[in-house]
Amino acid sequence: MGDLIMGWKTPKIEYVNGYKIIEVEGPTFKVFEGNRQLGDDFPYSGETAAHANSLPTRDAPRD
Repeated sequence: MGDLIMGWKTPKIEYVNGYKIIEVEGPTFKVFEGNRQLGDDFPYSGETAAHANSLPTRDAPRD
């Protein structure tokens, strides 16, 4: 029997500087403040973290 969920994975979420970083298929990385995406999609996690760190510091992650 094969894996029925091939090609699908749960997005990886981490927080940098109070902003939510989500890794989606591609891989593509996105920076969010709440439900609003900030900036473009990034191909590398390091670029995404650098973008989050360039933004004003947020007190705590919020969904």
